[in-house]
Amino acid sequence: MTRVLAERQYEQFRSLVTGTTSPNWIIEQLELTGFDPGAVSSGARWFGTFKDRGGQQVIFVSHVSAARMVAASLAFAVHAKISACDSLKEAYERAGLGAVEPRPSLLAFKPPKKT
Repeated sequence: MTRVLAERQYEQFRSLVTGTTSPNWIIEQLELTGFDPGAVSSGARWFGTFKDRGGQQVIFVSHVSAARMVAASLAFAVHAKISACDSLKEAYERAGLGAVEPRPSLLAFKPPKKT
């Protein structure tokens, strides 16, 4: 995760959150291998927008402990409830979506392929 990737998708995220009442936010990062510390400031903007739009719960799915720690810190800063799950299916259930087939987000970050 990099600052550039987060900033590139921010406006799309903001417009989706604006049209949602009391949203839950599932952050799935099972394929994350690392992140740029500069992404934290961009992440703070995302979390602030989420909370400003009435968001209450952030559900985090990642095996990278540093990424979970950053997300927990940001959620704490904006007073959003955060929980961690081991799978996207478990996150969907925790969000109250039931047996929905897990699918990629509209905001999936697709970093450029290495050549």
